Amino acid sequence: MQNKGLWVSISLAFLVIVSALHASVAPVFGDDLAASSSSFNFITIDIPIPNGQLGFTALSDINENGEITGGFTNSNLGPYGFLLNKKRRATDIRCSKDVVSMEPQSLNKHGEIAGFATVITGIIKIPAPPFEIAITKLSGFLRDKKGRCTILDFPGANLTEATGVNDDGQVVGNYRDAAGKFHGFFWDAGLFLTFNVPFADARITAPTAINNVGQIVGFYFDSNVTTSFPNGHVHGFIYDKGVFSAFDFPEGVETYPADINDHGVILGIYEDANFVGRSFLLQDGAFTTFEVPFAAVLETVVSGINNKGQIVGRYIKHNPSDPETPFLSHGFIATPKTNLKLVAQIH
Repeated sequence: MQNKGLWVSISLAFLVIVSALHASVAPVFGDDLAASSSSFNFITIDIPIPNGQLGFTALSDINENGEITGGFTNSNLGPYGFLLNKKRRATDIRCSKDVVSMEPQSLNKHGEIAGFATVITGIIKIPAPPFEIAITKLSGFLRDKKGRCTILDFPGANLTEATGVNDDGQVVGNYRDAAGKFHGFFWDAGLFLTFNVPFADARITAPTAINNVGQIVGFYFDSNVTTSFPNGHVHGFIYDKGVFSAFDFPEGVETYPADINDHGVILGIYEDANFVGRSFLLQDGAFTTFEVPFAAVLETVVSGINNKGQIVGRYIKHNPSDPETPFLSHGFIATPKTNLKLVAQIH
């Protein structure tokens, strides 16, 4: 974790995989799925690159207006983010010529997008082609609905990742200080505040989302460092009315909350005993599992939930016919239709 961002280094891939997308290219929609065993209707969304070939699509967040942000990449392009409007027409997300890649993470009702980007901070001239090398850093960004970007760099940090934004434009995320330690942050109207969980065993704090009532969720690493967990175990947390509470998915070995809506419903990912990533919902103290019910899905990675209970993310499928791309990531939208099955309860 010393040379990469905290999100970039997480094996469960909250990191959105993204790439170049042109506004003239329409997304490809799969069939609706209304399986009797599921509490949701599912729609698959794949974003084609300019030549029409599909690669890796991930949906990061969805707002109450039905707008969706996410990302796409293949082996040759990206990463760049996109925004789908209500009619599911896509536009790519760029900031400036100094921003070489963007990874959207969160979207509010105003169409403002928070995420992180690779930003050029300098150029080194060299005598041979390509004659220059770009020096870059990972920075947070907040993009308004008109496409204007504010680059977010925590003062004195050498890396900043924005991961959540609410309707007031308040942003949360994490940064790495000069000593190489990660901390959480809260940003509002140009003011940065450090945001760390107060638990005695906490080593690293990573807020992931903030809702409109001021609740913040995220995860932290504890100090229980072992061979299997060289950075410590990962636990979820929620900050509500000045109080921090930790939680873990029952029988999960690591818990990564990803988002929270205004009803307090938390969306996230956990690793099971076999270190396989799986998704969950947490509502009123009750956990429910969440998996895309398509055939041959290897992993479901949830990312965002709105106040209507719609969920977006991506799922991974094996692609054995293409040795260069043996696994494909498809975006999905899940719309709730019934109550969720109770799996376990927090006591």
